[in-house]
Amino acid sequence: MKLGIALGGGGAKGFAHIGVLKALGQAGIEFDVVAGTSVGALVGAVYVAGKLPELERISRRYGVKDLPFLLGPTWPRKGLFSGNYIERLLNDIVRVENIEDLGKPFAAIAVDLNKAEVVTFTRGNLSRAVHASMSIPGLFKPVIDGDMILVDGGVLEPVPVNALRCLGADIVVAVDLLSNLSPISGGVKTRPVFVDYIRSLAEKFYMEDLIGAKDRENEIAMSLVDIIQRSSIIAQRRLTEYNFRDDTPDLVIDPPLSGIKVLDFHRGESIIEAGRQAAEEAIPELRNLLTRTCSR
Repeated sequence: MKLGIALGGGGAKGFAHIGVLKALGQAGIEFDVVAGTSVGALVGAVYVAGKLPELERISRRYGVKDLPFLLGPTWPRKGLFSGNYIERLLNDIVRVENIEDLGKPFAAIAVDLNKAEVVTFTRGNLSRAVHASMSIPGLFKPVIDGDMILVDGGVLEPVPVNALRCLGADIVVAVDLLSNLSPISGGVKTRPVFVDYIRSLAEKFYMEDLIGAKDRENEIAMSLVDIIQRSSIIAQRRLTEYNFRDDTPDLVIDPPLSGIKVLDFHRGESIIEAGRQAAEEAIPELRNLLTRTCSR
């Protein structure tokens, strides 16, 4: 019997995956098969490589001032940020070149804009596959691979349950980071930080009008990043509901992350804790599921 976990996307919300996997591991629950979309691909790759504690240490020390370094500003023709840090981070932590060298079945989910279809990476360069899976359209530049233009897997498969089953998982645990959405006025007020940062980019590249001039600032109480984030989350939320009806996971863990934004990387400690608590609440149900399955 193979136990698998599907780790969904959600930007900084993905730090919750660390808390989930850590809590389940401490309870003696380990996964044989892992699939990840977007940030879920990053955390999943690190988990399969046995390096989760190292990623946890790094995630807990990020601050607001680290945002430019993490994202990598670029000429905003294909995306505001390069996302190259993702590959450097994986190479530093995992030190595994190819997916097939991880030791366990693993899949990173991306979407090819050319063919409008899901691309599931189970072999080949690990850091490039994860980079592609995390390339949020509009924020990060797409990754080019041959004739494929690859973007975030959440465009079509926010929580990769199907990919996990294709890898041979008998029991599927899904971690859904986008199950709830706070009102626009809710959550921690991180907007000024990101508005100032995005505006500085716009001024540098003569794009001020694209994000709204100062005299129109109060018309919409959301930054450019907030608008992209919320639109994406709404679409992915509905898509996940549809996919779960068609291919229902055996167990869903959904940490309460409505107040966390896609770029709230400086809130790593509290996000990890939310994931830990959600996993601990799910452990009894997961144990019963495993017991019932083994007794058949």
